[in-house]
Amino acid sequence: MIDREELIAIALRAGASHAGILETPAIEFHEDFRKACEKNFCRKYDTNWMGPPAVGPIAELRRRVLAFAEGMLFQSTHPVQGNFDMKGIEAAARAHDAVFRELVRALRARYPAEAILPLGAGCCSVCGRCAYLDGEPCRYPDLAASSVEAYGMNVIALQKRAGLPYYFGKTIVCFVGLILYAPASGAPASSGSGTGSSSR
Repeated sequence: MIDREELIAIALRAGASHAGILETPAIEFHEDFRKACEKNFCRKYDTNWMGPPAVGPIAELRRRVLAFAEGMLFQSTHPVQGNFDMKGIEAAARAHDAVFRELVRALRARYPAEAILPLGAGCCSVCGRCAYLDGEPCRYPDLAASSVEAYGMNVIALQKRAGLPYYFGKTIVCFVGLILYAPASGAPASSGSGTGSSSR
């Protein structure tokens, strides 16, 4: 069984700025977020196994989340020069992904028998070119990870539920990740992304 306090300690050692625990039934899911994805402002829509539409409809993703009883939300914060410092924001996103990957690695090393569902920030970037574009299965299903945004979650509401700060000013950018754990009673849960294992 994963210990809450140890889980938070692992997150902080991995480089997280803050971390808190929340129960999965309190998580809000919004179809409107998926509609925003479909407008393709990020230019990543329909290009990745871990992003929409390949990751699945919101209703299915909600079922995956509710197969777990709890989650740990963590943040990493990074200095930038302002809202238009795109290079700084991109560097911060890479730094956050490194924190996320180290946290998942450390957690799986400490609790190898425990099922978890890790969700990061932004599109999965394990591969330079996702196998989805070539109609092939995910190359690294144990490393691939979807995001809280792709799952239709309200990030600000998540932070409030976990008791974390959510505004750091214009010169600090904050990214979040969510590690779901503790299978819910009567609900089978499997470790990993749960998607991208078959060709389209």
